[in-house]
Amino acid sequence: MNKRIIAAAFISFALMLTSCSSAGKDNTPERVDGGQTKVAATKSSNDAKTPDAASKGFTITYNGVKIALDAETAPLVKAIGGNPVYTEKPSCAYVGIDYTYDYKAFVLYAQSRDGKEIVNTVEVRSDTVDVGGAKVGQTLDEVKKIYGSPVSDDETAVTYVKGGTELQFVTDESGKVVLIILRHDAAE
Repeated sequence: MNKRIIAAAFISFALMLTSCSSAGKDNTPERVDGGQTKVAATKSSNDAKTPDAASKGFTITYNGVKIALDAETAPLVKAIGGNPVYTEKPSCAYVGIDYTYDYKAFVLYAQSRDGKEIVNTVEVRSDTVDVGGAKVGQTLDEVKKIYGSPVSDDETAVTYVKGGTELQFVTDESGKVVLIILRHDAAE
């Protein structure tokens, strides 16, 4: 398997595990039995009472359905349709359950918050998913023409930050984007 894809998957997994503890700066994790982390229920910077709160960060569009972080999964799954491969398991990063909806073209990762399933990471693997005009299969130069200067740039990936969200484009050895990751900005 390609070393870059393995590295990207490892980075994505590691950041996904830490994303629950980055919900708020004053959020101090507490270790509990079994190695899980107990995280206080605080609102993230993307939580708001207005319906347009998700528009402050990056979003992904699939078949006309807009997908944003911190959105409830039930209405999204219904709107997207199809039959995703669904899994749930106890989280190794926090007290609660990790939920996964694998649509082949993309994967929604969710967690429990305030009694609801909330999207916390999206990984895009197919050019059928629109990410603000960018898609899997493009070069990093094509991505930069759409998004401008990234906050981080190396030969295998570029990362953009907006409204508490982070959008990363990961390439293979040919320089083509093979994975797009939408998650909470770890710096916040």
